Amino acid sequence: MKRLFKNILLIVVCAMVALPAMAQQRGDYRQFRENIREYKHKYFQQKLDMTSEQANEFFELYDKMEDEINQLQEDARTIETKYYDAPEGTVTDIEYETATKALTESKCKEAEIEKQYYEEFDKILSKRQLFELRKVEREFTRQLLKYHHRKGKKENK
Repeated sequence: MKRLFKNILLIVVCAMVALPAMAQQRGDYRQFRENIREYKHKYFQQKLDMTSEQANEFFELYDKMEDEINQLQEDARTIETKYYDAPEGTVTDIEYETATKALTESKCKEAEIEKQYYEEFDKILSKRQLFELRKVEREFTRQLLKYHHRKGKKENK
């Protein structure tokens, strides 16, 4: 079992190294994101010890949740960029207040979306799997950040 996990992890890491270069060369960021999502599915399925049936049901919902949250975050970044990039003195206090409220509301909506989907995940995953989901999400994100950090160091040499 450990050997299988190591092999899958090796494949994921190799893909994470090769895919960004390929995606950048072709300018196909969407395909790159889909490839990462595919590897994320495999990683989660392995770490959470999901059956194929669980994985199919879970990832259909998980991907929808992730898409909804990503859209909220993209909208929030648009708001932030609008005000961060504004020339000094052109944004009023009321505009800052409105933007701050919108960003806070975005975080609340994000939590509501997660709560809604976690109630659905509870019908698919065991209690242990559901509990460990956040840990696995953090581990996966950490691996991506480590890869990105290592890649950045290599490019700066």
